[in-house]
Amino acid sequence: MKRLTLLWLVLVMVSCHKTDYDLEQINGYWEIVEAQTPYGTKQYKMSKSVDYFYLESDSTGLRKKVQPSLLGKHKITESNENFTFITKNDSLKIKFSSPYDAWKEHVLELTENKLVLKNNQSIIYTYKRFKPIEVEQQ
Repeated sequence: MKRLTLLWLVLVMVSCHKTDYDLEQINGYWEIVEAQTPYGTKQYKMSKSVDYFYLESDSTGLRKKVQPSLLGKHKITESNENFTFITKNDSLKIKFSSPYDAWKEHVLELTENKLVLKNNQSIIYTYKRFKPIEVEQQ
């Protein structure tokens, strides 16, 4: 019984510290799904803007806000945030910087279709891969 408990504990600890993400998966457009705060959860059915991530090197990149249109075009906003992936204490973090501020967010999950980030105020943002609305043109 002790061996089984020890094995289970080791498996839980190993699974909680996943830092072997495929960082390339962050490339592309991401739409916010929800924000969990200590005071409650806000669901987003639709958002006017999406986040565009572009990984420029192994660990650095750029995030921009874009506004998609029904015609498939994107209006790019002026905001620009540089980012760097940092692995520290067995966790993956993203250090963002703009001309106005700098901050870090923990990567809780990064897959092909899901991105979950937690900021210093304990707000957890869940994103899904953005898929444009397809409109039939006649």
